[in-house]
Amino acid sequence: MSSDAHLGGSMPDPLETVPTECYEILRHPRRLRVLEVLGCRQTRLALSELTTALIEDSTGSNGRTRHDVRTTLVHNHLPRLEDYGIVDWTDDGVALVDEPPVHPADLSVLLDLCESENAQTLLETLVDPVRMRLLSVLEAGDRPLSLEHLAERLSACESGPFADVERATVALHHSHLPAMADIGVISYEQESRLVTRYDQVVSIDE
Repeated sequence: MSSDAHLGGSMPDPLETVPTECYEILRHPRRLRVLEVLGCRQTRLALSELTTALIEDSTGSNGRTRHDVRTTLVHNHLPRLEDYGIVDWTDDGVALVDEPPVHPADLSVLLDLCESENAQTLLETLVDPVRMRLLSVLEAGDRPLSLEHLAERLSACESGPFADVERATVALHHSHLPAMADIGVISYEQESRLVTRYDQVVSIDE
């Protein structure tokens, strides 16, 4: 038994209320900001109003910035959010649907990531059911955790992606942990197979 086995318990998922099929749409900071604005306003916004809300806190915003924001909304973010059944977009404006699969109130963890300078890289890498669980466990601990322990925790999750410890170990070692280490969120020592979360790099504590 590993020395950290006493930590035990299930592996929490900070996005447990978010359907996994919606994770892909949440890997961009502007889409998250759109949902945040619509959730706060609780009303249908004209495209011009939504554009203004997205850039009003930006420093040095100008006509070019406004044009760029509007263009990405029209040609990228709003169509994709509409395809996922999250927003209703008509000539009258944009609003959340009555029962969206993703509620802005459940996205505080991801909105915090948007405050980082490398927000898009963090979101693209971390908005994943396995990696969000890993961050949650590492943040709750006060010392490095072994690869074996993390694999055991993942395979024990009732709704987890891995049926057994061996598959979880392989996926963590070859995919998830290296990807998280590449963006500086964790340190993964492959020889010792110990994982450490870097303090102050990113926090998902709600």
